[in-house]
Amino acid sequence: MQTESIKQFEISKIEKVYDGFFKMHQITFRHGLYQGGWSEPLIRELFGRGQAVVVLLYDSKAQQVILIEQIRAGTLQHATGNNAQAWLIEPVAGMIEAGESKLSACQRETREEAGVEVSTFEPICHFYPSPGGSDEVLYLYGAEVNVDDLPDYAGEASEMEDIRLIKMPFHDAKAKLLKAEFNVASTIIGLQWLFYQKLAD
Repeated sequence: MQTESIKQFEISKIEKVYDGFFKMHQITFRHGLYQGGWSEPLIRELFGRGQAVVVLLYDSKAQQVILIEQIRAGTLQHATGNNAQAWLIEPVAGMIEAGESKLSACQRETREEAGVEVSTFEPICHFYPSPGGSDEVLYLYGAEVNVDDLPDYAGEASEMEDIRLIKMPFHDAKAKLLKAEFNVASTIIGLQWLFYQKLAD
């Protein structure tokens, strides 16, 4: 049996159970089985996060990567024993707004979160950070900047963002990567691209 021939699915119902800044849907579907036939109907709750861009900023002349640090709501319950764990180090990132292109979102988020105007973005990859319960897709880009043009702090006031820019030497970032000291997926994937693809030659 050809595996691709059974890769079919049918959605029988999508119900919106929450409609706020994010969405929550309950989806009922079934799918083809590897050994033939169809699954029983499956009901899953799906967090409607949408699509977002992620931008890894770096300065190849200064040999520095630029990451941002900010508090993240998703960390709070895990950080009760160590407050500092609520602040994460990650690339610039943000949701793609309705009617906005991916590159326009990259430009806007880079301006808001890093205080710099960038016009050229190199596509790296796109990935699902949590496909078991979320429809979110992240589009990862790299962008060369001049570290001297960057402020120490940034963030969109209307969104109550409080961001510190971290200008990290390549050798320090690579050492932290190899020691598994980063804990954000987009940070890890972006740095792997930078050190093992972009700068590998």
